[in-house]
Amino acid sequence: MKKCQGVIVPMATPFTCEGQIDSNSVHRIIDHLIAGGSDGIFVLGTTGESASISAGEKQKLVEAAVQSTSKRAVVYAGISGNCLAESIAAAQRYMDIGADVLVAHVPYYFSLNEDEIVSYFMTLADHIAGPLMLYNMPITTHISLSTDCIDKLSRHERIVGLKDSENTPGRLEASIERFAGRDDFSFVVGCAALSAKALGMGAAGIVPSAANLEPRLYKTLFEKAVQGNALAAQELQQQTNRVSALYQGTRSLGQSLAALKAAMHLLGLCESMMLPPLVTLEKKDMVEIKNQMAGLGLKTVVQ
Repeated sequence: MKKCQGVIVPMATPFTCEGQIDSNSVHRIIDHLIAGGSDGIFVLGTTGESASISAGEKQKLVEAAVQSTSKRAVVYAGISGNCLAESIAAAQRYMDIGADVLVAHVPYYFSLNEDEIVSYFMTLADHIAGPLMLYNMPITTHISLSTDCIDKLSRHERIVGLKDSENTPGRLEASIERFAGRDDFSFVVGCAALSAKALGMGAAGIVPSAANLEPRLYKTLFEKAVQGNALAAQELQQQTNRVSALYQGTRSLGQSLAALKAAMHLLGLCESMMLPPLVTLEKKDMVEIKNQMAGLGLKTVVQ
């Protein structure tokens, strides 16, 4: 079996009103995700506001996630950063806690060429004890990992897969052709709107943020797609697109994450609290989201 596959949920991070990790809500969210069939829980990614969380609170989150998951799903922990030494240290802490797979995107302060990118990830992989998944996220890093670059990195024994959140024309097809047939490297798609298409072409998994709300819907989409039922998978893709539109729409990335957290709050999963620089959605703005959720059949429990 490939190291990374199935429905991997990039978990939104729940905070208390004081801005600390809300461990009780971590347990609640993870129970919700696993009950919905999720194969993996990815903490400290973009959806989880990783760049805004202190090192100490990150460790608390990983501890709570590992404890809550209790081997029922694979735990992916983000170690992305601009300081290599800090990423290596975080990797050691998270593996000691019990994380299964580490995830890292490219440092984003300096503009890097391909040789520099390869050198960085090779050095990172050389100095960690566990499997590493590459994370391509040009919308935040402003750097795209080329398929040639990924191919070079994929030859490292500890680099086991790629979460690709880039949606440029031809990117998915080129990546599938190059990586989907390999047994030692997993290609998983981070663009939720491409889920059915990517799985039908041979992707190993999907990483949809909307699965924080509807994990069962994505699990069913995954199952239909890998079974070869393209029609059913496309129908489910349309349903999941409507769930994504609930909080994305015309919002910026940060604003969409705040709307997602608000929707999770309305489901009773966590508070809607966001860490600076992102701003918590005001209660008056939750009314529209609540009405949209009702239209999608999502039962809210918070007034």
